[in-house]
Amino acid sequence: MSSTTLPSLSDFIAGVEKLDSKGTNWLLFEQQFTIAVKQKEVWDHFDGSTVRPVPGSDTPTAGEAAAIAAWDKKENFALYLLTLKVAPATYAKHKRKGTVAKVWAAIVSELTSKSLLARSNL
Repeated sequence: MSSTTLPSLSDFIAGVEKLDSKGTNWLLFEQQFTIAVKQKEVWDHFDGSTVRPVPGSDTPTAGEAAAIAAWDKKENFALYLLTLKVAPATYAKHKRKGTVAKVWAAIVSELTSKSLLARSNL
């Protein structure tokens, strides 16, 4: 029986080009980054398909508390991966949006618009 392992964090760091502050490498970055975070099993935090569990009452059960803690851990890891690869100014502009999904959506929107504008000016 074979086991699979996730690529290491050093592979992620080396394998994904950092997004430059002007977004000139956006198209390549978006492709590389999307593949890499899928490999790190946190893409669902970027696309918003997983949301933070909500307890059924004011006092969460042990299972609910564990699910919330697991979600928070993956959310923080996803945020960490994002901050490793985007320019500090880009992150600072969007960090108050809340979840990784909202921050990512804002970055995608901004840089896709810039990319389309740049291509239309060619």
